[in-house]
Amino acid sequence: MFIQAKSLPQILTFGETKYYIFSLVFTGLAVFTPWLAHQFNLAGQIFLPMHIFVLAAGFLFGWRTGLIVGVLSSLSSYFLTQMPAMALLPQVILELAVYGIAIGLLREKNFNIWVSLFFAMVLGRLARVLFISFFVPGMDVLQFISISLPGMILQIALIPLIIRLVREFIPQKDNA
Repeated sequence: MFIQAKSLPQILTFGETKYYIFSLVFTGLAVFTPWLAHQFNLAGQIFLPMHIFVLAAGFLFGWRTGLIVGVLSSLSSYFLTQMPAMALLPQVILELAVYGIAIGLLREKNFNIWVSLFFAMVLGRLARVLFISFFVPGMDVLQFISISLPGMILQIALIPLIIRLVREFIPQKDNA
């Protein structure tokens, strides 16, 4: 199940209507899914449902879409559902923005999903850990990382499946 970036839809640019449509769809999913999880008392900081759609958007459509979905989903979620809490919002925005940019850039360099996903997850978490280290003294960084392990496993399992499903409905990049 190696998904190569060469076999994916074209990278979207700001001038394309599709860019805005996919950005809004993935942002909506990134807001709705955590809200739904909280309705069943499933903690977002454990399962990281918002991250799934940011990473998928960045890999499918490039770093621009990943960045927009990462930032918009965090802000939209806060304004619509008050999640994440205001104290966590800057950290979440940073982490998701780095996820979207990193996986999109790696995809644009033609790395497969596994390499792109691994490095994006590491870079996003590292950005958040650095933010916490500088701006939230006394927070246990190891506990923060260990809490999110189930979500990271879920990302590794679901994101390649989401990408495979979306590829079925989107025309492939024309290599002619």
